[in-house]
Amino acid sequence: MSILIALAALAMIGFGLPTGVLSVAWPSISDTFGVAVTSLGTVVAAYTVGYTISSFSSGWILRASSFAFFLTFGAAIAALGYVAFALVPSWWMLLAVSVMAGAGHGYLDTGINLYAATQLNARMTNWIHAFFGLGSLGGSSMMTGILLVGIGWEWGYGIVAAPFIVLFFGFTATRSRWSNGKDDEAQDVATAGTFETLRVPGVWMGIAAFVLHTALEVAAGVWSFTLLTEARGLSVGSAGLWVTAYFGGLVAGRVVLGTFAGKLSLSSLFRIAGVLSLLGTLLFWQFTVVELSFVGLVLLGFGLGPIFPTLVSATPRYVGKRHTQNSMGIQMGASAIGGGLLPAGVGIIAATVGLEAVSISLVIGSVMMLIVLWMFDRFVR
Repeated sequence: MSILIALAALAMIGFGLPTGVLSVAWPSISDTFGVAVTSLGTVVAAYTVGYTISSFSSGWILRASSFAFFLTFGAAIAALGYVAFALVPSWWMLLAVSVMAGAGHGYLDTGINLYAATQLNARMTNWIHAFFGLGSLGGSSMMTGILLVGIGWEWGYGIVAAPFIVLFFGFTATRSRWSNGKDDEAQDVATAGTFETLRVPGVWMGIAAFVLHTALEVAAGVWSFTLLTEARGLSVGSAGLWVTAYFGGLVAGRVVLGTFAGKLSLSSLFRIAGVLSLLGTLLFWQFTVVELSFVGLVLLGFGLGPIFPTLVSATPRYVGKRHTQNSMGIQMGASAIGGGLLPAGVGIIAATVGLEAVSISLVIGSVMMLIVLWMFDRFVR
């Protein structure tokens, strides 16, 4: 199982890299294609379309193919999408390959999280997801370095494709082990139909939690650099440092708070994480005390860190094992909607009233997430 866990961790790094890279690279990308800086929401929305379609279709594809093929297929599409992202000559082609990259990410994300939910405990799931934060941290610091030395942002996306290429060959080499890794419980859930799954109340609570959490995590990740440089006057180096620190907070939250995932009740962990996230957004919103604003961004990452992986690990408990496979695809699709459409909406608002709308939106989103997480224990079995 160790090689499978290593591949799952590498996939998480691959998932995190684009978030960190896009956050720092976006002002340069917008200059390259001659679009407004607030057009970031359009790229995120295009990516979300691909991710959502693939996630919601995952249950059907998993029932019709092997688990190993599903993972390999997702890795191949993601790799091709990110390579194309670095090479396309026009804005509209960039949006098209964003859909492609999102589709590959959606398939692979659903598969890896299904593996974690059915084969790993909550602590291990949090630790694997910590590699997402490492990927985001590495992506933002790498792109900051690329921009500071004066080479094109395209090089960053060439690097983003590398983990997915490795995963393609890794999944191919271990295909028999992934197939054998599907236990009886995982097989049982395939008998549940999608519409049957959608009648389970806990599924809708999970959808709400994934939407709000991912909206916060992605919005803070992709908009904070632009806010800090364009509205608050920070240099590229300083803003890149604090965005990197935000992703470092995600890693720390998953390692530190995730360690207690098996010791605290689910509701206690969610409430602690939710309160820390809200406090972080409030500190980031105010800019009177600059240092506290930066601390707030890092605290937001720390609070958000354990929520997503703990939700993944708890899925069989709050939807039932028969519905886990379908629910994972639905929840990943919901997270794509939260992580794509809502940050895109923030961009529309920011274009109308100013970039400080980003920080206000984070506060509102954290309040809504805390309310959902506070009610979550009613649906846990």
